[in-house]
Amino acid sequence: MKEQTNTPQGKILRVKRGYNPNSSSMGSIIYALPVSLIALSGGFVMVSNLICSQFLKTKTDPEDDIGKDES
Repeated sequence: MKEQTNTPQGKILRVKRGYNPNSSSMGSIIYALPVSLIALSGGFVMVSNLICSQFLKTKTDPEDDIGKDES
């Protein structure tokens, strides 16, 4: 009978590094995650500034209009 050993049968030929390493799904989104988070935070800031500026323009105090000329 042949004696069994715990040695691995295959070997790693090469390991790719960089964008889309080894064609894995997680490796392909490593670059996209930080870029999308930065874009999302920038978009949030721009939209919130637009919304806040519209709210600040529409809310005026009626007492502010008392001293103005109406000519």
